[in-house]
Amino acid sequence: MTPSVTLVRVFDRSWAAWLRGMQACRQKPTRGAVHALRIDCRRLDALLEVLGHTTGASTKALRRLADVAVEPLDALSPLRDDQVQTRRVSNARGGRGMEALLDHLRRRETRHKKRARRALAAIDLVRADDLASRVRKGVVRRQGAPTPGDRTLLLLTTLDSAATDVRCRLAMLDTTRPRSLHKLRIALKHFRYAVEVAEEVSPNVHVASMATLESLQRRLGHVHDADMLTTRIARFVGRKRKHREDVRGFKARVDADGARSLRGLSRSLPALRHALTDLAARASSGAAARAL
Repeated sequence: MTPSVTLVRVFDRSWAAWLRGMQACRQKPTRGAVHALRIDCRRLDALLEVLGHTTGASTKALRRLADVAVEPLDALSPLRDDQVQTRRVSNARGGRGMEALLDHLRRRETRHKKRARRALAAIDLVRADDLASRVRKGVVRRQGAPTPGDRTLLLLTTLDSAATDVRCRLAMLDTTRPRSLHKLRIALKHFRYAVEVAEEVSPNVHVASMATLESLQRRLGHVHDADMLTTRIARFVGRKRKHREDVRGFKARVDADGARSLRGLSRSLPALRHALTDLAARASSGAAARAL
């Protein structure tokens, strides 16, 4: 199997997964289906960036397909938060206050399921499939760099470009601001999925600390979930003051879990910075060698 065929197969697999996920969430947006489609959206978006750097696929078609690929994320984000929160609260022990909180979350989840299904139904899959066909033709027509060395350099350059957003988010990171942490998390996801594509296409592309990327993404997810649940609890008790004391202990545990994940995140950041520096050096040295 040549690397060029692998690119086409990676695209076919990613596009098929996105379509399956769309159909599944349109029919029944369960927690598992929502989680899977959100991942498929981000994987496809990262793949399209790689294709833009390494093939002759139409830039316009790539941009339009990327817009379609990530469109479900906005519709599914509130529902995803509801589902995560409902599961955590349902697994916690408590009295009447916790039951009231769980009922509050379940009603929100029901509303957001209806909204998500309407939003997903409005996405034109026929048009999306036509865009995907145009992109695929471009990938087949011009498979990218002709030699393994050139291909590796293109992929390293692509990853270094994807890492730019991560570097910017790290430079602006303020661990006291949830939005700052959330933006870093999104940038890390995009970078990680781009790395996975590049490493599959070319065995010569290897980014150190993939385990660190996964760990950081997981910790940032825990921090985000804790912050969103804490905010939701605060809004709930703002309207149901009689349950304030009932949920106080649970809220304290959620805050403690978020703080613990944040401490672990801080310990992992040096390894991420080292991996990004190494990637930039490899991309730069490869470009310099090619220019000689």
